[in-house]
Amino acid sequence: MSGLGGRDHVLPGCLWLSFLMKQRHVIFGVLFWTAAVCWSWYVLRTALTAQSSDVSHLSSDVTRWLSGQYRHLQATCDDRLMVAVGDPVFLQSAEGTWWQVGLATNINGEFSRDPFITTTTEVLIYEDAVAACADSFQLQYHTTPMSLDWVVMTMIPPERQKAIALLIAEEWKVHQEEIMDRLRPVMKDGLRKGMKAVEAELPQILREHRDGFRKLGDRYETEILKAEVLPLVRDEILPIVEYEALPVAEDIGRALWKRVSLLSFAYSFLYDKSPLPRRDALKAEFQRFIDEVALPELRSRSDQFIQVTEDIVRRSMENPKVKDALKRNLRRVAEDPELHELIKAIVREAIVDNQTLRLEMEAYLDDQQTQAALDVAGDRLEPVVRQIGDLIFGTREKGITPEFSRILRSQILKKDRRWFVMVPADRDVVPGHPIEIVYADMPMTYPMGFGGNGQSPLTPTR
Repeated sequence: MSGLGGRDHVLPGCLWLSFLMKQRHVIFGVLFWTAAVCWSWYVLRTALTAQSSDVSHLSSDVTRWLSGQYRHLQATCDDRLMVAVGDPVFLQSAEGTWWQVGLATNINGEFSRDPFITTTTEVLIYEDAVAACADSFQLQYHTTPMSLDWVVMTMIPPERQKAIALLIAEEWKVHQEEIMDRLRPVMKDGLRKGMKAVEAELPQILREHRDGFRKLGDRYETEILKAEVLPLVRDEILPIVEYEALPVAEDIGRALWKRVSLLSFAYSFLYDKSPLPRRDALKAEFQRFIDEVALPELRSRSDQFIQVTEDIVRRSMENPKVKDALKRNLRRVAEDPELHELIKAIVREAIVDNQTLRLEMEAYLDDQQTQAALDVAGDRLEPVVRQIGDLIFGTREKGITPEFSRILRSQILKKDRRWFVMVPADRDVVPGHPIEIVYADMPMTYPMGFGGNGQSPLTPTR
């Protein structure tokens, strides 16, 4: 019985051994691929650590993600903000390095990556980032500007502006004489033709806006001329004119009175009243007095008239009431929106929408002599234009510039437009309550750079 019992125990073991032998290729395959994956992960992480600290941190982040070392938190803002699923959360280390430590996971229960306008969102943040802030933090909300000014300032920062200006100055110094000799006649002729085209259309344009000028004139006459200028002339300027000009006028009057011949005027008057045929003796005598006496006297005093005029203008401009009125009314005219719109309309019709000007310029630019001059200038300036393009956009060898990369990502790919930054909270955080989101006081550049000027360590070399 004992032998049979021993055989009973041995038989299942033999069957199990037989099963393992039959499935050994499966077991060896599983063990092989497990070891291969572990070894590949170890080698890849070691290589990435040696080549790029950013990518090595990415691998550690993936490990943390897979191991579930993160926390879902609710975040709310007093103001409305635009958020999309996937908007990143960043934290700055003590060394000043930025790392992504989370992201927005849903907005009002929506998981779409289209942006939503909301006041509440859910964020997922790594546990070690929460621990680094001691559970007392808030989220700063940042956005990338979408204005053209921001694009220009990003692509051409002050340092690059100086470099471009230096390139242009050096190239211009070399080719200035040749280029100007070629372009000066072109510019003169082009300007002359353009002015003729504008002058040909301008009278008709001004006639079409005659009602607008009349309306402005009537308003200025009422609001400025009658209300301010005329009282100002009567009360302030005329007394100055009287004070400065009256002595000169009296002096001239005395000088002329001494030279006037009353007898000649009386004789001429009586002669005109007599029955004699001539009737213009008085007129002729007066004209003689003007030509021979009055005009020479006035011409001799031209310097005195100029001095009086200068004194009147100077004293008028020094008058505080006159100065204030001039400044006030000039500012009123310069800031008048109705006048601005009228001027814009005239300029647009005279230059931008001027069909005659467009046809003249097209014909002139198509002229062979103009094309030859422009080709010479283009050939001389092409190298510096290419250098400027390399400075702004990058090169085939070194890749695109970080600034151009930032523009491409934000304007074309619609990335890096919104992000959050973990910062210490301004007030105590109540456990279990939503994390506070505040708008950032100071703008900042998207913290993760994608320069395009370095080859990825994952790219195979040739």
